[in-house]
Amino acid sequence: MNGTSLTRLTRFFDTAPAARRAVRPLAAGARVALQLDEGPAGFTLEAGAPRLSPGPLADPDFTLRLPGGAVDRLVALPGDDVGEAGLAFFQLVLERDPALHVGVSVQAPTARLLAHGYLAVLALGGVKVALWLLRRGVASPARIMEKLRGK
Repeated sequence: MNGTSLTRLTRFFDTAPAARRAVRPLAAGARVALQLDEGPAGFTLEAGAPRLSPGPLADPDFTLRLPGGAVDRLVALPGDDVGEAGLAFFQLVLERDPALHVGVSVQAPTARLLAHGYLAVLALGGVKVALWLLRRGVASPARIMEKLRGK
């Protein structure tokens, strides 16, 4: 793929219909630290639009470790189906291959995650994501948070 992971992710959030739909429920204070192959970066919202920038991000809600292979898969997602994008993301979280595995480390308390709209993003995934999570024993928002925290 052409460009750095940060460049490709920026293009993805600027142009992919599913990515643009997925960020709509996020609150202005939403902050995600990214650990990319080329170094740290951050995802924030600026005037309601996603902004990705290089460098460490202070006080993130959570941190995603996104290796280049995972970025390749995510930015190649076609269409505007947030459910399909959500499934692709969660499959990468469960992936065993380190070149594809997305690591998740939650820093924010559950109340802040809820206030920043992350569960509303999950809800956009609809039945596809809900059924996928149920099959893996994740039946409630509280259980989703526990799983992401590694409990």
